[in-house]
Amino acid sequence: MPVLSVLWGLALLIAVSLSLSWSSSVSYSLAHNEITQAGLRALVEAGVNAAVDGLLEPRAERRWRADGRIYRLDVNGTQLAIRVQDELGRIDLNQTDEAMLSSLLQSAELDAQAAARLTDKIVDWRTATALKHLNGAKDRDYAARDAAYRPRNGPFQSVDELRLVMDMTPEIFARIAPALTVHSGRQFVDPQLAPPEVLRALPGMTAQSAEATVAARASMDNRAGQLDGNPMTALRGRAFSIRTEFSEASRRVVGDVAVRLTENPQQPYWVLSWSMR
Repeated sequence: MPVLSVLWGLALLIAVSLSLSWSSSVSYSLAHNEITQAGLRALVEAGVNAAVDGLLEPRAERRWRADGRIYRLDVNGTQLAIRVQDELGRIDLNQTDEAMLSSLLQSAELDAQAAARLTDKIVDWRTATALKHLNGAKDRDYAARDAAYRPRNGPFQSVDELRLVMDMTPEIFARIAPALTVHSGRQFVDPQLAPPEVLRALPGMTAQSAEATVAARASMDNRAGQLDGNPMTALRGRAFSIRTEFSEASRRVVGDVAVRLTENPQQPYWVLSWSMR
């Protein structure tokens, strides 16, 4: 009996030891992951701060342009590729009209009828009234498909929310998402700032002419088309999306941050959205 008690005691000690060892290993892994994520976020934040500094650069010839061109920055040996896009160059999901939405969908290779049907559903999602368009969808239609959610019946809160609209597919979303925003607050887009996905949706534009427009814009001097005066005042209230890309431990990291500029030197921008993958 004493021998049995000793064996039980040893087994208990071994179990406790293994448990502590496993717990320590898990804690270390969690701490290591947190440190790694913090480092990646710091690099994305460095890209955002560099972009905002570039937009607010007093010297016009050194000021960054917000038309999607690439700027490069070295941060302690990590090479960042930074793109800044003025949201005035994108189509606002909550402000644009049906004609522009349909044109955008057709530029994404939908035929006119399919584009019209999906446009009705997009507009119905953002519209508060219970009335629906001919090919639209409201609460009852989503319920009929056993959807776990209902349309917002209000403004889109993010571009990603468009994924929930009835009949929106991942393929269509991937094609049109780069052209969209919820931050400009304008019905129309500025073609001088628009990315190719938006240019292709504009009247009279083709894929070839859109690419040619972007190429011509990239060759322009930084001073061309710049706002006069203090950029902090001129850009106050404007929204920009900032993409920071870099390689870390054999993988590609992409940070997408939307900001709105202020006129406060102590807090030059507010973060509207932040994602990292």
